[in-house]
Amino acid sequence: MDNLETKVDKVDASQVRMENELTEKVRALFDAREVQNDINERIIMALGRIEAKVDVLQLETAHLRRVK
Repeated sequence: MDNLETKVDKVDASQVRMENELTEKVRALFDAREVQNDINERIIMALGRIEAKVDVLQLETAHLRRVK
C-alpha cells in the first residue's frame, strides 16, 4: 500500500510540474504574440506614412510632367 501511495504522490508531483511548465510556456507564447502585434502595428503605421508620401510625390511628378 505504501508503494502505491508513493507512486501516486510521484504522479501527482509530476502532473503539477507539467502543469506549471505548460502555464509558463503558454504565458511566454502570449507575451511573444503581444510583442509581435505591437511591432506589426508600428510597421503598418510606418507603411501608411510612406504611402502618403509616395502619393504626394506622384502628384508632384504628374504636375511637373504636365508643365513641361
